[in-house]
Amino acid sequence: MQDLRELILLLAQHNIRPFKELNSAKDSKLLALYEGIAKGKYHSDEEAAADLYKDKSTSSSYRKLKSTLREKLLDCIFEINTQQETYSDYQRAYYDCHRQWVIVRFLTGQNANTVALILANKLLRTAERFDFTLLCMDIASYLRIQYGLRESNPKRFEEATQQFERFRKIYDAEALAEELYTSLVVRTVNNRSAQPEVATLAREYYERIRPHMEQYATYKLHLYGYLIGLTYYTAQHKYQEALDFCKEAIAFFQHRPYEARVPLQIFYYQQLICHIHLRQFEAGKEAARHCLRLMQEGTFNWFKYRELYLHLLLHTRRYEEAAQLLHQTLAHPRFEFLPENVAEIWRIYEAYIYFLYRAGKVVGTSKTKFKLAKFINEFSIFNKDRSGVNIAIIIVKWLLLILEKQFGRLLDEVESTEQYCYRHLRSENTKRSYYFMKMLLQVPLSQFERKIVEERSARFLKELQAVPIQMANQTHEIEIIPYEDLWEMVVEVLE
Repeated sequence: MQDLRELILLLAQHNIRPFKELNSAKDSKLLALYEGIAKGKYHSDEEAAADLYKDKSTSSSYRKLKSTLREKLLDCIFEINTQQETYSDYQRAYYDCHRQWVIVRFLTGQNANTVALILANKLLRTAERFDFTLLCMDIASYLRIQYGLRESNPKRFEEATQQFERFRKIYDAEALAEELYTSLVVRTVNNRSAQPEVATLAREYYERIRPHMEQYATYKLHLYGYLIGLTYYTAQHKYQEALDFCKEAIAFFQHRPYEARVPLQIFYYQQLICHIHLRQFEAGKEAARHCLRLMQEGTFNWFKYRELYLHLLLHTRRYEEAAQLLHQTLAHPRFEFLPENVAEIWRIYEAYIYFLYRAGKVVGTSKTKFKLAKFINEFSIFNKDRSGVNIAIIIVKWLLLILEKQFGRLLDEVESTEQYCYRHLRSENTKRSYYFMKMLLQVPLSQFERKIVEERSARFLKELQAVPIQMANQTHEIEIIPYEDLWEMVVEVLE
């Protein structure tokens, strides 16, 4: 049902009503299924089938109904107006060029070859201007067949052949860049801890792709090429170098003959990450403003930008704004379509915002129905990441247990947490987390007496302060709220 819900939401966002002509048909099961999903009445196939077909033996009828609805919704996709101002010139060209290419192939199939050939030549010039390399290669292949077999025009055939070979070389370079970058991402997507081998691979991959970038100035090649080069710096936590590299990438895409909105979003977003690590919050706000100008609400990048902006708010103690941003994001209709690993990051932020509510740092009552046990049980994707986001999960669990004065459960957690610290937090890039967890351990070990807790944790606090967050060489997701700020709250709670 998720696919139908996504299609219905997409069409609704563009004011397209697939069943305008069926409004009078009150008993239409097709319309009932559509409206049931659109209005949130049905959350699963089981609910819809039970309501529409009382007899479960008719499940095949429901599957047929669901298939018919999917086809109806897909037929409406081409009604979306992609010429709106919300689309960049690059996006409008992308949709228009691919529509025209379908027309060319359809006309050719109908033996309307003359008009198809004229349209194909015109289309090739537009596709090349916007760096649609794969489409250019397809069109050039089509042209050489037309000029070689149908028109018998040796000169135009040779031109088309040369064009095809040039586009093929560019495509091979783009495909290589895409493959290399994807192989880097696969190594880190479910493991947020720093990986030295990623930096080594990124440097090797960038050296392989850089000669192609110097030869061809295309969108896709430079997008993946710059992302590979950026990974080399970020994997080593060299954020000033990464910041300078982002500026180079931004300059390239700003000078394209079209608005390269997505790459600019990406590298302004990466700039924001660098500014956060370098504690350059005012500069980070400027990068955030650039991001916001380029973002389309509800897109994947829009959610990632809000995730990072929430992080910025928490590190500047703007907790009220952070709570508001969190609740607006979780309530967005497209939140449920996020990949699992991205949605779970938001659930971790939700736990920290809930802690801020309970600790009195956010005015009012929490708008979330947060349950600690459910929160712990839901997380599985990062289980193998023993020095990544698991740290943030363990810490917020301790914070909430302290706040809720569940002293018995805290005592039960002491041994496993000490073992976790010893096994997984002894590296250079987890020092701050190690010292902060040792501070938290002093709470139950000191019988929850504030004065004793402060005395026993003093040496760990001193060690923590000796490693400033900007020098910690850790991924930004680990320390969602600075540990020094969290410790002040813990001490207040104990009193």
